[in-house]
Amino acid sequence: MMQWHYCVHKVRSPGFATCDGLEQALPAWSAAERLADRIWDSGLPPPPAGGAAEGGGCAGALAQLRSLTLRESVELLVVLDCRIANDCIDFRCVPRLNNMEWNMTTLQADDLRHHFLSQSAHAVRRVTRATFGRVRCEARRHDQFEWRDEPVRRLPSCAELQAQAAVFRERLSSYWRDLAQLLSLGATHFSQLLVPLAFERMGNHASDEQLHGWIKDMERVKDMLRTKLTGWVHDMQLASKQVEHYELEEDEDRPGHLIIRRPLLSKHRLRYQPWSLSFDDDFSALCKERQPEASQMFSLADELYAFYRVYWVTAAEYIDSFYGDDFKIVDEEWQLEDRSHDTLSVDTDCVQLLVNALDHPTCPLEDLPLEAVKQREQCREQLWDDVVQRSPHIPVTSYLAYTQRINVNLCLLAWMAVNSYGICQDVPFSMLQSVHDARCYFDSPDDQSCLQSNATDAICSVSRAILLLKCRDFSSIRTFYNCKFTSYAFPLYHSSSSVLYQELTEETLNYRKSLNNATLRYKDFKIDSLKPLEISFILINIIFRFSTAGVYMYLPQLRNLPGKVFLSFQITCMVQILCSEVVYRMAGVPDLPTAVLIDSALTLLSCIWLNSFCYQMYACVRHLRLPDQLLPVEVSQLFRREVLCAFIPWSIVCVAAVALEKTSKHHLIHSRIVVLAGISVSVAFNLVCLGLLGYMYLRTRCSMRQLEIFDNKKFASKKQCLFMSVKAIILSGIGIIIRIGFHQAQGIAQLVYYMHLVTMVQGPVLFVCFVCNGTTLPILKNRILLWWNPTDIPAGLELCSAAERNLPGETMNSLPFQNPSCSLLQYFSQITVSTLHCVKPSNKNGLYLV
Repeated sequence: MMQWHYCVHKVRSPGFATCDGLEQALPAWSAAERLADRIWDSGLPPPPAGGAAEGGGCAGALAQLRSLTLRESVELLVVLDCRIANDCIDFRCVPRLNNMEWNMTTLQADDLRHHFLSQSAHAVRRVTRATFGRVRCEARRHDQFEWRDEPVRRLPSCAELQAQAAVFRERLSSYWRDLAQLLSLGATHFSQLLVPLAFERMGNHASDEQLHGWIKDMERVKDMLRTKLTGWVHDMQLASKQVEHYELEEDEDRPGHLIIRRPLLSKHRLRYQPWSLSFDDDFSALCKERQPEASQMFSLADELYAFYRVYWVTAAEYIDSFYGDDFKIVDEEWQLEDRSHDTLSVDTDCVQLLVNALDHPTCPLEDLPLEAVKQREQCREQLWDDVVQRSPHIPVTSYLAYTQRINVNLCLLAWMAVNSYGICQDVPFSMLQSVHDARCYFDSPDDQSCLQSNATDAICSVSRAILLLKCRDFSSIRTFYNCKFTSYAFPLYHSSSSVLYQELTEETLNYRKSLNNATLRYKDFKIDSLKPLEISFILINIIFRFSTAGVYMYLPQLRNLPGKVFLSFQITCMVQILCSEVVYRMAGVPDLPTAVLIDSALTLLSCIWLNSFCYQMYACVRHLRLPDQLLPVEVSQLFRREVLCAFIPWSIVCVAAVALEKTSKHHLIHSRIVVLAGISVSVAFNLVCLGLLGYMYLRTRCSMRQLEIFDNKKFASKKQCLFMSVKAIILSGIGIIIRIGFHQAQGIAQLVYYMHLVTMVQGPVLFVCFVCNGTTLPILKNRILLWWNPTDIPAGLELCSAAERNLPGETMNSLPFQNPSCSLLQYFSQITVSTLHCVKPSNKNGLYLV
């Protein structure tokens, strides 16, 4: 036994098996076994001086032990196991190594490299031996710890149990502190092995130029490995501190036994640490062009991590099996429901950065530009701010706002952030710290001072915890209890235990592909292939809106009160398009939040102009008075009043929204709600006015049916009904509500983009409905024809005397209505109907019903 443990001490690799194949070990563990053989066989010290006859070395020690009984041998083993661990913890078992900076000269110096590699490998052997020794020390001391007085079968008193529990808690705390120190010491020496070990395996045949780049890439892989190991060390240190807070109480079901109630932050959470770095799987193909030996580099890092994970951390969990008969271990569970369906409103630029990292991953061996590094850090801070705000949805009031905020599933966002290609590569994975931060976030929403991570790393920490523990639909890691066993080559003890692992199977790959597809839904808020089409649509929209406004400014017949209100609506829409689609999208000014405020404010102003227009329609029918019956002075006075009534509520809403958004970013949702509420109230007012118009029409129609009036004419043709329906939708503002409501459908960026293109068709539609109709278009045509031949009166307009038709052009233009027609009713029939549709001819004799 002494020779096995301390003279040879070649512990076999743990054996792994799963339900699918009990005889086939996982590839990572085979690599760990090969690496273990290399480490155990390298750096062996020379045999002790002297032989058995002189009583020196191992032979002399064994000769002195032949007289020991089995019990005395076991007691000696306990002492030696504990002594070896204590000596190593005091840094007497390994040399103090500085962080070796490898370059071409030092690596190619065989003596220096072999000496350093032998020294590091020997240190790893000593630390690993000390780790196993500490585990065996604790396991054998367990036999000396009795919870009941066996000779008399007497149950201990409560005070005795509490005293023994305190002793056990202190001893267990000391055990975990020792393991944490050994783990930290081993991690330091372990990372030192990577570069020289890799050079002997793959780098000693490279040219000087290739070797220079190879060393730089290996140092980057070394940093990545050190980041992973740092998370392990931090976890073990936290676990050692939490042991002191274990609660022990008597088990009522088993008198004389105790229950250990472990807190949430116990070493039980260590099993959620990944079993593999996934470097080789994720990055080898990406880095193949840059570094042909990238696959071997990452594979070696995986082997070192697997060795580290198996031989040390799994050995640390091994001690639990010794207390299963004496204790009932109860682990505190995180009392939080599944978060797989929660959504958050986050910054679109950050989501786009995450999507781009997954869609176009870069090789981690490349040096990221300083701007990209800062962008990732700012994105982590921004995402954490968004998560802290806990806004499940921020209303989208414009297409620009859709490109600013987006609703993302919480678990999907966590996966995107902590993915191997995400923005958390340089943040150590400390599972216990992650759980602590996540519980602080969910259980203490108003007090974030309990966070252990800083503001830059908090999103990574919390995301890892909620992804592994509270996202059932988003976690590919499964626990296979009773399907997997781990056997350790301890001569005195053999155990089987359930562990957690992640195997890269076809199912896992399909799962990862499905998550990538779900993530890419948020890709391309603007489709590059449709950019020419978008520019064309915007240009057509602007041209037709300017044309409609020009017609209303050119024709005197359309300069009545409703015409001026409609012209104000058109001008507002044109300014909105120029600000959002031209100035911001093409020039990039102002910043996006300000552009969203301007766009939302102009949308609200457009709705308010429609309020005035719809009210004028209602007033026209209600008071039986056509708009052109007003004098020009009265029209100007009423229009100024309409402008004042429009700008007062608009200013109030805009000032409130700007004040909320500029005061604090936490009030962003409130500012959007204020604007959306204003738009909703405005559209509701339009619907009320149009509803009253419809009600009065139906009531009048019902009354007219009681009169004995016979007419074969219909109210309107199908074309006219279609035009009036489109006008009603435009004037009501329902289209604006539909557009805003459609923008709330997050996660379907392409469809929202198509909807944005559809809104650009509104300009041509307005031109067709309000200009290209049976009344306005002939007037416009006649006015244009009069440019060429002022004396040519079009057919159908010869209703006045020859003397009136022969009036000079100046006198003609000075007439009140500026139209060759002399009949006021005919004037109304030609121009006012095109605007309000309040006048309908009932017969050919010139009678009109309002």
